[in-house]
Amino acid sequence: MVDVLADPLLYEFTGGEAPDLDTLERRYRNQVKGPSDSEEDWYNWIARKAEDLQAVGFVQATVIDDAADVAWLIGVEYQGRGFAAEAASAMCDWLLSNGVRSLSAHIHPRHVASQRVALAIGLAATGEIDDEGEAIWSASMGSS
Repeated sequence: MVDVLADPLLYEFTGGEAPDLDTLERRYRNQVKGPSDSEEDWYNWIARKAEDLQAVGFVQATVIDDAADVAWLIGVEYQGRGFAAEAASAMCDWLLSNGVRSLSAHIHPRHVASQRVALAIGLAATGEIDDEGEAIWSASMGSS
């Protein structure tokens, strides 16, 4: 994943910088440990190409009760090939089959590619902006 996350263009909308191996290992240890808030669950998946299992990025979700906040990131080399929509869709399908009833994502207002992924997985812009200036996209599946 160090190579997948190395391109500075990935951080144009999110800020930050490419993690080195030590930083990424610490991040993954913290993700495995889980959140300090016992009301939250964290889910993190590496997105891989089906044909050779090459890592292309990741998807993740923070779940509280029956609501999930989702995110995705695909390496620059692999963008524009449908990996984000496929991985995000698979993640959302899994979340919905495991009790989640509403999905949301926070997307930079100029990040057109992420907006397209959001539309592909059934999210719609709410018109709300979070405290970091990102647009909130959401979908509610109702109750069963």
